[in-house]
Amino acid sequence: MTAGLDPGRTETELRYALIAAHGCDIAMLTVEAMLNDTSATGSSARFLANGAPLPMGARPVVVADATVHGAVRVEQMLRLWPSDLPRPCLITVSDAPSGQPSAARYRIRALGARLAGTARVPYLPILRTVTDPADAMTHKDVIAAAVKLRRHLEGL
Repeated sequence: MTAGLDPGRTETELRYALIAAHGCDIAMLTVEAMLNDTSATGSSARFLANGAPLPMGARPVVVADATVHGAVRVEQMLRLWPSDLPRPCLITVSDAPSGQPSAARYRIRALGARLAGTARVPYLPILRTVTDPADAMTHKDVIAAAVKLRRHLEGL
């Protein structure tokens, strides 16, 4: 959770401040690489350290697995979200080829008023075989999902 805005720090290149709702795995780390579009200037993202302030101008983005546990962790985080910070976007990362469990979908839908918007990263089987996010970004399915994700976040 972020502690507040950091007015003394100006990171104009940081567009998305990613916040893990719970631990990180390769799929969640790949979201950071997906949002770091090398062809566009000023389009970068990074995970914030636990308790780190939100840099000025950065859009807060909560990243969670598309599971019931992930949805519960998002709900817990949003209960503690400071009112002086902008509402975060939520990116859920699918961990299976099936859709998000209904209990998770309903919980996220109920949290809609506390979120600036939601986006979903589909299940990408290649993530089970790569050693790091940079390797993942060389696969066409991951690149296509990254383009969709960036477009979707721009529309929010």
